Amino acid sequence: MPYYTSLKRFTKSSERKRAVRGLQRLRSQLDAEIPDRTRTKTLIIGTWNIRNFDDNRFQNGLRTQEDFLYIAEIISRFDVIAVQEICRDLRPLKSILRILGEMDYKYIITDPTEGRGGNDERLGFIYDTSKVWFQGIAGELVLPDNMQIIDGEKKRQFSRTPFMCSFQSGWFKFLFSTVHIYFGENSGPKYDRRVEEIDKVAKFLSDRAERDDRNHILVGDFNIKKQGSRGYNALEKHGFKIFDNNEGSNKDQTKFYDQISFLVREQELRPRTGRKSKGVFQFFNSIFRQEDFESYIPDLKKVIQDKIARLNKELAKDKKSLEKTNSENRKEKLRKSIASKKEAISDWRNHIKNTTAAKSKLKQYYLKEWRTFHASDHLPLWIELEIDFSADYLENLS
Repeated sequence: MPYYTSLKRFTKSSERKRAVRGLQRLRSQLDAEIPDRTRTKTLIIGTWNIRNFDDNRFQNGLRTQEDFLYIAEIISRFDVIAVQEICRDLRPLKSILRILGEMDYKYIITDPTEGRGGNDERLGFIYDTSKVWFQGIAGELVLPDNMQIIDGEKKRQFSRTPFMCSFQSGWFKFLFSTVHIYFGENSGPKYDRRVEEIDKVAKFLSDRAERDDRNHILVGDFNIKKQGSRGYNALEKHGFKIFDNNEGSNKDQTKFYDQISFLVREQELRPRTGRKSKGVFQFFNSIFRQEDFESYIPDLKKVIQDKIARLNKELAKDKKSLEKTNSENRKEKLRKSIASKKEAISDWRNHIKNTTAAKSKLKQYYLKEWRTFHASDHLPLWIELEIDFSADYLENLS
């Protein structure tokens, strides 16, 4: 159960009331859609790409304590959850753990992935130690030479190295792997590379499963376009049973990027049945709703004013560089940069004028972009598994 004591430290009563009402709606929705956690009978596992958590590189504002409370509330309904897009600075993640209860919840997480494709991101797991036990194995998945990804004439490792940990809950022992697959493009060589990343991680784990006879769970942001696509089929062809994400897991629920899949020993995959047993959680039904827009206008305007200030600073720098350079190529690039920044400044100013048109633009920014950097542009997936095999064990001994 999350701890809400930080609500008392909100300096504005209007923001505290907004957060309380948001938490109340969120709790009601979670109660209605996600099954209650049990002590020994079932395990609720999940995966969630928490967008750019949390370094403000895209200049939409750092997450606030209100945001942390919402994210922690959602995570608290899982026994173990894989997370993607965790940034270099771990203080935001530690803020989530404080709300969840640091004596109960732990995380295991990778070092940031360097390089252009890695985006300085981490992958990892958050788990309730009273229910799920780390079994001592953790590692990033590195492809051997004969399995590396072919990209034109180059051989590559994964853009963001998949991460695997061993866990146990009840009678169920499993290797839990999470990925954030390269996106690239929706066609052509970059799409081929995306499909090959999915194929290689599935084959790598499938080959390992044959050797070690362990249960494997593979989850994360696969950037799969839809069921039946080449990316989806790349998982299935290596024996993974895929949880049916029929609802879509992007914010508009039109894409099927995120998946939960299994490759397990006989009789040890026992998904629960029923309305709540698996799903995608659409948190925008409870938080950062359309009708909440008015209350966030001061926050939105502050972010936009910061964007304009940053652009003006960069614009001044470009103008100085233009005065100093003698290179015609450099001058042309700087002129284009200056024109682009002036256009961006004008556009952002049009979001914060006291007009009906400006308010409409501001609301679209809130709905399409801003709120995805304070919650996420991906929705969490879950599935509930049975983990009490004691009756079968006794039956086998009889």
